[in-house]
Amino acid sequence: MAGPKAEKMAKSIKSITLETAFGAYVVDINDVLGEGGAGRVYGGRGPDQKQVAIKVLSADKATSDKRRRFKNEIAFLQRNTHPNIVTVIDSGFAREGKVVGPFYVMPRYSGSLRVLMQQHISTDNVLPLFLKILDGVEAAHLQGVVHRDLKPENVLHDAGELLPVVADFGIAHFTDDLLVTQVETSPTQRLANFLYAAPEQRRVGGPVGQPADIYALGLILNEMFTGSVPHGTEFPPIKHTAPQLGYLDDIVAKMLRQNPSDRPSSIADIKSLFQRHQSELISIQRLSSISGTVIRTDEIDEPLAQEAPRLVNYDWDGYSTLKLILDRPVSTKWVLALHNMGNYGYVMGKPPSAFKIKGNEATIPARENEIQDIINYFKPWLPAATRVLKQTLEQEAQKAAYEKREKLRIEREIEEAKLRVLNKVIV
Repeated sequence: MAGPKAEKMAKSIKSITLETAFGAYVVDINDVLGEGGAGRVYGGRGPDQKQVAIKVLSADKATSDKRRRFKNEIAFLQRNTHPNIVTVIDSGFAREGKVVGPFYVMPRYSGSLRVLMQQHISTDNVLPLFLKILDGVEAAHLQGVVHRDLKPENVLHDAGELLPVVADFGIAHFTDDLLVTQVETSPTQRLANFLYAAPEQRRVGGPVGQPADIYALGLILNEMFTGSVPHGTEFPPIKHTAPQLGYLDDIVAKMLRQNPSDRPSSIADIKSLFQRHQSELISIQRLSSISGTVIRTDEIDEPLAQEAPRLVNYDWDGYSTLKLILDRPVSTKWVLALHNMGNYGYVMGKPPSAFKIKGNEATIPARENEIQDIINYFKPWLPAATRVLKQTLEQEAQKAAYEKREKLRIEREIEEAKLRVLNKVIV
């Protein structure tokens, strides 16, 4: 039996070194990141001084079955390359003080999905975050691995990044198939595994496959939006928190069906439901937008079509060039209207098209005896050109309105057809 001196020495030990064939890892035995039914996760530093997490299978709890499962977990995570599944950096066997047993080393993350939810996730970030969790679970399923203990504590992340990784593929989900024992996840918090367990996991001897993970993901999805794990019938729906994403309630309901065979059979099926409902929502929104579109033809945003420019001055160079000065610059469209007025009078050889117009100046070759006649003809052209410009713009507006109405009509027919298909066709 250890005496007081031995106990004091044990408490004074703050770190130990675990060596593998590839490096040495300094473990802070007082930095316990998590604790499960068969081991602990400690914080530490790698050979490059980077922060790591070290998961140890306690020797006193390591049955032959748990050792095999731990070995399978290490093998799976070492070959993993998916960004949404935790990766094993190194592994070995610890024989230092109270830390005895097989272990593996993984990157250290600043928190878990549980911490994110406690800090509150922005509604805009929930779905992108959840879809990445789906990607990680799907990658595992495609390799024949069923997690069976999905919960917010087993989804890790780094502060400031929306890049979740699914963790704990070996201990918790293999510890007790009944999932009715409490698992300590931190020195101060205890959570029951059965909170996220599917109905088939509560029955002795029942088959537990991918539908169990899908059930847990349905619980997590609802909790990420509402803060509530949906057990029973009166749990808060997502539509109360995010009305624009109310379609997710139907997906959650499918994921939480009592019979595993009634749930979506794969993560791909869940993604298909997302796409289907999003497409339906987009079609409804587009139809609403089309119905609410107002097409106006009575507004012409061109001052020169409303009020004609005025001749305010002139300048003759005393030899051959007359310059007429307007009260404001005119546009290219106004000049084109001036050239297409129809009937008008003019000095011989000096029609509107002969004038060079730039900004608010119109120039024309002119002799002394022509100046007054040119001005007399030029002044009535100004309101005439403005009337022609207005008529031209009105015709263009009517044509554009017709084309827009036709485009909207076609878009409406397309969206209505898509919506009919989405409501009728079952995959």
